[in-house]
Parts: sequence; C-alpha cells; structure tokens
Amino acid sequence: MEAAGKPNIPSVLEIPVGGIDGYENAYDAVKREVREETGLEITRFIDDEQTPAMYTRPGDASIAFRPFLCQQVLETNGGLPWVGFVFRCEAEGEIVMQSSEAKDPHWVSIDELDDIVRTTPEKIFSLQLATLRYYIDTVNEIS
Repeated sequence: MEAAGKPNIPSVLEIPVGGIDGYENAYDAVKREVREETGLEITRFIDDEQTPAMYTRPGDASIAFRPFLCQQVLETNGGLPWVGFVFRCEAEGEIVMQSSEAKDPHWVSIDELDDIVRTTPEKIFSLQLATLRYYIDTVNEIS
C-alpha cells in the first residue's frame, strides 16, 4: 500500500492502480502497473481464474478471467466513471517509488488496515474504500 498525493487530494493510503493499454492482457497490465508504481515484480496471482487465449479467426483473440473482485466508481469529484478489476497477488523485490507516484510507501498489516478503514476512513483514497473493506472482510473470513 502506498501513501499517494494526487492533485487536489491530501496524502492518503492507496493501493497501486492503473489502466489497461489497448488490447493489453489484463494480467500484463497489473504486472506493468505494479512494477511502474512500486518497483515490485508480480510472482503469482491468487485465487483468480483465466481461460487460455481463444483465437477464432485471424486478428481476433480473447480471454475470460475472474479477478478477486470488480469495482465500479459511481461518482467522482470531477473524474471519469470507470469499472476496475482488482487482483490479489504476491510480489517480490524492493519497493522503489518515484516521488511523482507516492510519498512514504510502506506495508501495513491486515489488522492495521482494518483499524484505519473502521476508525479513520478519510485516510484511505475514497474510491478504494469499498474495495479495501471487501478485502479485509474476505481475509478475515478465510482466517
């Protein structure tokens, strides 16, 4: 998790996010965004499902996949509506941040995250609050 300072948004806790380039495989996009934002390399996706690529005619290819969850932004303060895919994954390496991407990057335990979400949700990037609440609840069910 990183502490981000987006324009007009005070520093808040945020997980790495990003867009999928045209025709980019979603899994490749996750790996690229995490590497760009944190310097970490994704080594494994957890509890996801994915079909092999299907090629029905020249120039057409598709996959079906099930990420950890999907997220929809219903309203933003001047931003665009979007739907996102959230993946659970393992990564390795050393965190290397660009100052333009984050301030004070650090790991937090699930208990620390739960405490922040419950007691000071304003410290979480607002568009990720529902995702993090769902993640905490899911992890606690598994434990």
